[in-house]
Amino acid sequence: MRKEPKTGVRPFSMLDKLGYTLGDLGCCCTEQFRAMYLSVFYTLILKVNPVHIGILMLITKIWDAVNDPIIGAIVDSRKAPAGRKFIPWIRAFSFPMAVMCVLGFLNVSNLAYGLRLCYMFVTYVLYEALYTCVNVPFGTLSSVMTDEVRHRTALSRYRSMGGTIFMTVIVFVGPLFLYVDNQPVAGRFLMLAAIFALVGLLCLQITCVWCKERVAVPVRPQGEKLNYIKVIKEISKNRALLGVMFFSLIGMIGASVVNGLNTYLYRDYFGNVKIQAISGMLSVVYAIIVFAITQPLANKFGKKEWCCYGAGFAALVFAVLFFVPLKSAMVFIVINGICYLGASGMQVLVWAMVNDSIDYHELQTGERNEGIVYSAYSFFRKLASAVSGSLSSFALAAIGYDVNAAVQTEAVRGAIWKGYTGIYVLGYALAVLVLALVYPLTKKKTQEMLDELKARRAALADKTEE
Repeated sequence: MRKEPKTGVRPFSMLDKLGYTLGDLGCCCTEQFRAMYLSVFYTLILKVNPVHIGILMLITKIWDAVNDPIIGAIVDSRKAPAGRKFIPWIRAFSFPMAVMCVLGFLNVSNLAYGLRLCYMFVTYVLYEALYTCVNVPFGTLSSVMTDEVRHRTALSRYRSMGGTIFMTVIVFVGPLFLYVDNQPVAGRFLMLAAIFALVGLLCLQITCVWCKERVAVPVRPQGEKLNYIKVIKEISKNRALLGVMFFSLIGMIGASVVNGLNTYLYRDYFGNVKIQAISGMLSVVYAIIVFAITQPLANKFGKKEWCCYGAGFAALVFAVLFFVPLKSAMVFIVINGICYLGASGMQVLVWAMVNDSIDYHELQTGERNEGIVYSAYSFFRKLASAVSGSLSSFALAAIGYDVNAAVQTEAVRGAIWKGYTGIYVLGYALAVLVLALVYPLTKKKTQEMLDELKARRAALADKTEE
């Protein structure tokens, strides 16, 4: 097999893309399965008060967000051989992470209530810590797999396919397998958790073999320790990272609240919740289209530009819908799908933009701190997840939704439409505004940055060989 000069590693290829897809699938097999069914397991199997579950998840998710920069700093401070900075972390921690995922679904309903809460807390916190030890290195890995713009866009695009594959499977398998006569079966939760944990472990181990670290990064001088305070100060001046963090934070919160209102929109406003299933099935088709169009559009316009154009278009359409309510659910599904195609760049290209932010940090400082930079972004992403979980409930309360009414009043139904479309517009419009004004890396500037870094690394390599 042909190898790249100096590094001795084979050139970037489809194997890297498939390996990175499997890595995201491996992470989703445990993380997304838990996100979808752990709360249900706690409530219906362990018989825990939902209020206690909400408090547990809020505390642990905030800890999980804080935990990311700590792990990122540890990864960056560890002196590693060339090409071995991130993959060893994924290989080592994916196994205990899979074990903790399975233990989280162990039926401990026979324990005293307090002991059940303690067991839930310990297994939740340990899993999240181990997941961070896998996910932060995995997320950062793509920044050292290649420094070519088109390859990075491809990796970001292929990464999105991992989650799509998992969601396609779990949407069909979960409800059919976990329930018998509409009642949850504890053993089936444990069995499915074990299956997904094993599949996830296998996928991550393949990632460790198929994905290669190629980009030569500056090595910290012998005896010099990582100055965390200095790095944090530098991160606070990294406009690229700040732009992508706040852009993602606002966009995620807006999208999560809108998704939380989906059921009420179809059930109460359109009057038929089953139509929502059509939207769910079409989402798979949309995901395939997004996968096909994102790369050429990003190559033509640039990542920042396409995110602004697509999400801005979606926000504009929903601004019109705010004032012009639709009565046909099918017409809404079609329009919503078109807007999804436009706004999808925000979800698909964000990982490539994080990698560009890591390079921007190196351009500014001359140092390569991928772990801390990526984990700083991950902190804001998880913070958005922790905050947005309850906002849709607050939105319903503000709308005046009556949980005891079989049919909502005309005023409430109208408020659901206004709330849904208004939050969509607000979330996406603010996200686009932040990206446009704060994030500095246009298509032209991104290429100039990568050319400059490539020249610096080549000069450093030549100097080292001398």
